[in-house]
Amino acid sequence: MQSGEILYFAHGPANSFRIIGDAAWVILLIYTAMACIRFGKKGNPRKAVIFGVTIFLCLGLGYLHGTLIDLGIVDPPYLGSFLFLPLSLVMSYSLAGDVVKASLLAEEVKAAESRWRNLLENVQLMVIGIGLDKNIFYVNPFFLSTTGYKKSAILNNPFNNLILEKDRELMTDRLEEIFGGKAAILPERRLPIVTKSGVQREILFSNVLISNGGSLAAGILGIGKDITDQIKAEAGRDLAIQDLEELKVKLENENISLREVIQMDHGFKEMIGKSNGLLYVLSKVQQVARTDSTVLILGETGTGKELVASAIHRESERSNKPFIRVNCAAIPAELVESELFGHEPGAFTNAVTLRRGKFELAEGGTIFLDEVSEMPLDVQAKLLTVLQEKELARVGGSRTIQVDARVISATNRDLGSEVAAGRFRADLYYRLNVYPITLPPLRDRREDIPLLVTHFISLFNKQFGKNTEEVSPIIMETLQNYDWPGNIRELRNVLERAVITNAGSSLHLPDGLSQYKNRNINDLAVDTEILSLAEVERQHILRTLQKTDWQISGIKGAATILKMNPSTLRSRIKKLGLKKP
Repeated sequence: MQSGEILYFAHGPANSFRIIGDAAWVILLIYTAMACIRFGKKGNPRKAVIFGVTIFLCLGLGYLHGTLIDLGIVDPPYLGSFLFLPLSLVMSYSLAGDVVKASLLAEEVKAAESRWRNLLENVQLMVIGIGLDKNIFYVNPFFLSTTGYKKSAILNNPFNNLILEKDRELMTDRLEEIFGGKAAILPERRLPIVTKSGVQREILFSNVLISNGGSLAAGILGIGKDITDQIKAEAGRDLAIQDLEELKVKLENENISLREVIQMDHGFKEMIGKSNGLLYVLSKVQQVARTDSTVLILGETGTGKELVASAIHRESERSNKPFIRVNCAAIPAELVESELFGHEPGAFTNAVTLRRGKFELAEGGTIFLDEVSEMPLDVQAKLLTVLQEKELARVGGSRTIQVDARVISATNRDLGSEVAAGRFRADLYYRLNVYPITLPPLRDRREDIPLLVTHFISLFNKQFGKNTEEVSPIIMETLQNYDWPGNIRELRNVLERAVITNAGSSLHLPDGLSQYKNRNINDLAVDTEILSLAEVERQHILRTLQKTDWQISGIKGAATILKMNPSTLRSRIKKLGLKKP
């Protein structure tokens, strides 16, 4: 040494127990390697490599240092004895970092736990925790407010106390299977909960297993929504749907009252009836009324074609504009063009002033061409131009006039046959036949006759100051069994004459009615001879008298069968000249 002193180190044979220390070093190295590998697998491979290499270097150099000293092969520097210090520093740094991280993680866990607890405590859902012992270990305030229980009455008590008695055994078995790993938990399940007041509430639970950090479950956390009101609403909806279906069936089965109401609601007051044929016509009127499509009304004379045209106009967007009716059959052929399209002064003889045609008068509204099949061919060509171009020129004029009028036409002829015969233009027919409506004859809607009779009698009573109120069944049956070739117009005329000639309150049909072929209904007329309405009435009364052996009054009398007053029946027998053989 610098002071001149000499140090001597003892030198002797190797220790036989050194192998124990060597084995300890090897085990320490293996354990360190395994620890570094596990550390790297947990997501920090870079730090594991640095930490492992440092430990291996320190341990290896320290072991080498001691071995060389013991063997006396080399004499390493004295500082080599302090190689454990870097290891200690590295381990201390790592430990300090882990402690700091552990502290930060603990704070984060605490904050997360606080957030979740705050959420569970304030969420407007029912939260309940069930432990392995099937007891409740947690409920939130909303669960308590919904069920009415106190916290002390629920915590650490069996969950089965909250459910229906019939479900308890099944719930116990289910929980045992879930906690034992024999069954999977259902993500959602509807479960009835009994409140403190005994009311049953339907709760839809979303369930999750709570882990204890291992592979086994520590319990179940259920988050529930009260769907009792929703279920009641759905049940009420289903009941309402069922009621609607029943009402639908009931309404479909009702004929007279419903159909009359439909007619009144849609303003078809002048179109009396309840038959399927009439209702079908009214439905087609409703379909086409709100459009501007051209309508062709087909039907026999007296079926009410003008009433249908008027109804279409009244239900359309043009109802506040003019409705112009033109009877093409009533206008001379040479004046039809002037009537429809107007004329200029001097266009022909006696045309001294300007005349606006029906199309101009119907501007913005509807023009009804009745009996359009009677229109001359030359006028048909000009009408086609008006329909196509929406413009016209007056007779004798050259100026074009724009027109906006909806065209509704009607005829009692078969226009297809008229086209085939060359009396009607095919192109005009196709223009008019955009939306055809065919009116049924009165003989095809006999169930409407009683309503029509009542309507017309009431109308004529007011018009003529009469008090005809009673229509006997025999007369009503007679009217219903008649074919009415003139349709409603003929029925109206017959009833008008009957009310005029009637002196009492009971309706009697006048004599001398037009002769038409009768229809075989109810065996009133089995032959094909031509009978008047009075003759039909006479035969029906005669058959009834013969059936009752001419007994007029009494329970089995003819008056009871015919639903007539006996004195009225005697008067009719006398008037008809009927005598007992």
